[in-house]
Amino acid sequence: MSNEPTGSAISSGGEPLFNKVLADLRKHRPGLATRLAANSTVLERVREYEKQTAVITQQVRLAAARGEDIEKLALLDPVTELYNHRAFVKELKAELARARRYRHPASLVIMSVDGYEELVHQFGPLTAEAIQKIVSNSIRSALREVDVAARYNAWQYAVILPQTNAAGASMVGERIRQRVGNQAIVHNWQNFSVTASVGVATFPDHATEYDELIACSMEALETALIRGGDRVVSV
Repeated sequence: MSNEPTGSAISSGGEPLFNKVLADLRKHRPGLATRLAANSTVLERVREYEKQTAVITQQVRLAAARGEDIEKLALLDPVTELYNHRAFVKELKAELARARRYRHPASLVIMSVDGYEELVHQFGPLTAEAIQKIVSNSIRSALREVDVAARYNAWQYAVILPQTNAAGASMVGERIRQRVGNQAIVHNWQNFSVTASVGVATFPDHATEYDELIACSMEALETALIRGGDRVVSV
């Protein structure tokens, strides 16, 4: 990892960008350089730009050092670091294609945080973001490596379960529900917990196309919510 300072951007010659620009101005336009040096607002803006540039540069270097695929990063939700909606649809189509080819089942779980919109209204967007991160971590901890978790929308999450029948998927959904409910959330001096409702559908028992499978999972989720939430329902 580079030991270069992060407080200022570094030019190609190893010199802080601000100092280099000011030195060039003093050489070619001394009057302007004097005015800039006397203007604290301009100085602060330039230095802030340097800091932001240095942070971005360092993040790019770290990403390159870890060999991260920029295209893959574009498929992730920035808050939860789960797959985003576009990646989810792509993965679901691919998994159903494999399931057809090898004649094995595949299940879809869609989960929602009960009363999420009320939580946002009550606690604010920062606490809502903290809830999203805690919920996504609970989902990850309940899955196998081959399972695919995604953020479906603002308050709903989807999990693709390869080679999993309806009974197995319901067990995974229950495990997720329990782990979400057992998490104590402490944020901005607030201490509370949330519950989750889960809908389950399976290929090919309930649907044979990806959009039909999503619709079936959503229908099961709606049934769970109608029954009071904090439960798992399979089609």
